[in-house]
Amino acid sequence: MTTLLENRPIVVVKVGGSLFDWPELAARLQRFLQSDEIENNRVVLIAGGGPFAEAVRTLDATHGLGERASHRLALRAMDVSAELLASMLPDAIAVDDFSRLADAWGAGRRPILAPRHHMEEVDEPSDDALPLSWETTSDSIAARIAERLGAARLVLLKSSSVVATDRAEAVRRGLVDPIFPWASRRIDRVELAAFRDPDARMIRLA
Repeated sequence: MTTLLENRPIVVVKVGGSLFDWPELAARLQRFLQSDEIENNRVVLIAGGGPFAEAVRTLDATHGLGERASHRLALRAMDVSAELLASMLPDAIAVDDFSRLADAWGAGRRPILAPRHHMEEVDEPSDDALPLSWETTSDSIAARIAERLGAARLVLLKSSSVVATDRAEAVRRGLVDPIFPWASRRIDRVELAAFRDPDARMIRLA
């Protein structure tokens, strides 16, 4: 069983925080994860900061926390979102370290990575760390996680129905943050979907 799992590609699925106020999210996400193109992979879910990150943004505007402090608080917001998403999905489990992913897959669980530990302990000290600013959103963090995991694909699930054909255009249209094209530069296959649309198809970003 373990050998079979090891041979399957890793797919990182980032669930946009703007989807958290959608009552149909859990059922729709469950169907998506059980689809043929997703199910037979080692899936790692990452939850956007959603309303928790927006609360940090509001507090920064009010109290002038600064981008570094706000970025770190927003990472904690993503950890809270990971726990929230885990409570919504059957067989899901929030994990905070890469080393726990294999155990989750082996137990038939869906791991949702809480990224704070990796981003603070591994990414920040690295030579090409993501900027600690509001320009670095959960999309770029998901891209960095996908790169570090050697993922075959990064899938971004969005509320927006705006369409883009490449990553630069996605920035211009406000679909991803300005850092994303650089953060995802080593990931060949990046896709996004307007997830609230029942007929949404995956669009690959060049």
